[in-house]
Amino acid sequence: MPVQSKVALNAPDHLLFRLNELMKPTKDLGSVLTTFNYGLYLLAYFDSKAYNLKSKALSFVRPETAFTALPGAAEAESSPFARLGSVVANARLTLRLFGLLPIYVRVRKLIREGKSMDPVLYIISFIQCSLFATFQLLENIAFLMEKGVLMKCGLGWLFNGTGGRVANMYRVAHRAWFLSIICDFARLMREAQIFFTKNHLEKGEITREEAEKAVQWYYDWIRPLAWLPIGWHLSGWMGDKAPGFNLGVQGAAGVLADLRRTTMLWRATQEA
Repeated sequence: MPVQSKVALNAPDHLLFRLNELMKPTKDLGSVLTTFNYGLYLLAYFDSKAYNLKSKALSFVRPETAFTALPGAAEAESSPFARLGSVVANARLTLRLFGLLPIYVRVRKLIREGKSMDPVLYIISFIQCSLFATFQLLENIAFLMEKGVLMKCGLGWLFNGTGGRVANMYRVAHRAWFLSIICDFARLMREAQIFFTKNHLEKGEITREEAEKAVQWYYDWIRPLAWLPIGWHLSGWMGDKAPGFNLGVQGAAGVLADLRRTTMLWRATQEA
């Protein structure tokens, strides 16, 4: 292939890589907003519980001043904390409009480094990237349609059904995201298998770098485990609401998912 053709092909990639570098700070902001968002949901849940406990306490002390305790789920969703959480969630959705950029960069790096990777890990990573891309594309389209930016979508007929096209598009997007979470478990199990083979069958020496990776491997389980109940709920495979799922579970799981990264970002500000 002529040099000019290679340059022409690489120019769009170079531009997209630069745009991805430009948008990198939004990833850190996204982690902080995620923790804040789900923290608000958790506060909304506790707020609803406090409301009902206060009602019961007043009924013992002064029955005439007691107010009616509302169902926890309904009260939690009407809490000011939940409303503020919805505002933050919209901010996160807006930031994720640029989410296809890092996915594209990751795919390009996978293609470039694929020969040096474990074949199974390569396949898992490629499937996960495809699922992430599907999720992000559908979520972006659904969000823009919801806000009136896109009036029609060429794929809209695929999402006809109860609840409306936008809701169904979100549901399919979240199913792709849920399956990408499952890919994380497959990746972690494969990494454990590789580590076990190297250190127990081949009896190779464990380097400091490998020891650090082993510690990180345990931490890497936290995020997918935390996102799992949220992904299952949003996927809607068991109807509008998964059994036992409420705003408290959602808030606790969401906070746990990004808490470690947010803590690391906060500690990094000490150097500022």
